[in-house]
Amino acid sequence: MVRGSGDLVDRTGSETGDVARSKKGDLLLTLDSGLTRGAELRIVVECKDRAISGKQMRDELAEAKRNRGACVALVCFTPQHAPSGIAPFDVRSGDVYCVIDPETPQQSILEAAVRLARLLALATLREHETGVDADAISRALTQIRGQLEDIRGLKTKLTSISSVSKEVGDGLDRMRDAVLAKVAEAEAELRTAAGRKTV
Repeated sequence: MVRGSGDLVDRTGSETGDVARSKKGDLLLTLDSGLTRGAELRIVVECKDRAISGKQMRDELAEAKRNRGACVALVCFTPQHAPSGIAPFDVRSGDVYCVIDPETPQQSILEAAVRLARLLALATLREHETGVDADAISRALTQIRGQLEDIRGLKTKLTSISSVSKEVGDGLDRMRDAVLAKVAEAEAELRTAAGRKTV
């Protein structure tokens, strides 16, 4: 996904980092220095396929950032272990959370989450040091957060619609079964009537 972007990605999960004996941080994304005007900006990536509490996750991401010298963390959960309300992705405590199904991964979700993490990382730069328009990035992030809130609201409505839709579907199935039962009764009556006429 980052090929050709100037960003670098390293697998770091089996290597110790800056924190003694810590291997926190499965991947490390280093942003293109041309984009950061020479500043070294890193995003640490954690992949989770197990249940973990919100506090444990925040603590783990904080350690992963320290361990890998990163300013932002991106954590990817499998659907079975994702905290509620983050699908497809969300910003929590300045880090990006997303849900990726390893069986049917949607690259567009991962790409959006990475782009969001890159924006958050760029927002940590001081404008006078790098020439990056921090205000423009901040405005974009504010708009993104607003859109994420809209997505959460729509997902809540979809959940509600989904339950109503299931009830309606179940009701239609029962009605169909009842109609078929009446048709079978009518057919049986027709066969009985036809039998009486032949006698």
